[in-house]
Amino acid sequence: MTLKKIFLIICLVIFSATTVFAAVPISPQKMQSILATPKGERPAPETYLSKTYIKNHLKKFRKGLSIVTSVASFEKYMLHADLIGREDNTCFVMPKNFCDKIEKEAGGDISIWEKKLSFDAGYFANQGGLVRIDILYFDDLNLRIPDGNEAGANEYWIPGGYTVGDTPEAVTDRIPKARIIVRFLPAAKK
Repeated sequence: MTLKKIFLIICLVIFSATTVFAAVPISPQKMQSILATPKGERPAPETYLSKTYIKNHLKKFRKGLSIVTSVASFEKYMLHADLIGREDNTCFVMPKNFCDKIEKEAGGDISIWEKKLSFDAGYFANQGGLVRIDILYFDDLNLRIPDGNEAGANEYWIPGGYTVGDTPEAVTDRIPKARIIVRFLPAAKK
């Protein structure tokens, strides 16, 4: 059994144990099939999710969008850029109100952000901490459910619009910098 197959099985077990799995109408077999498809060839969400599911998922984002990234990534890719996002015209986002909840729950504990956003332990701490970006206006940015082909989709990406850590996610087209509010998040002292 390959390392990738082992990861896929672990991912399915973790995901199926979450409350999100019950809300995402994808069978474990379909989930495994999508995850086994190489990045760049994965199917569009519209081929395995209903229009109603997609519409209801994207409603979660109507009160605002947020991005959380590392200080290192912000300084390298965003600080001097006119547009926020990847070269493939994608930018992963979460609902602003959900970001507010994580920030409150974390209380400065970076490891909670890593779990909720599906990053390896220590990722944000080793990258200088966290930056939160809130997007002011996004109606024309093509909000959609990720298909897993995005440049920013990491090895923890799963179909259905959620991270393994139960955080709703979507993607937009690149975001003009004039539409964002940036805030460095404090880390709790240990």
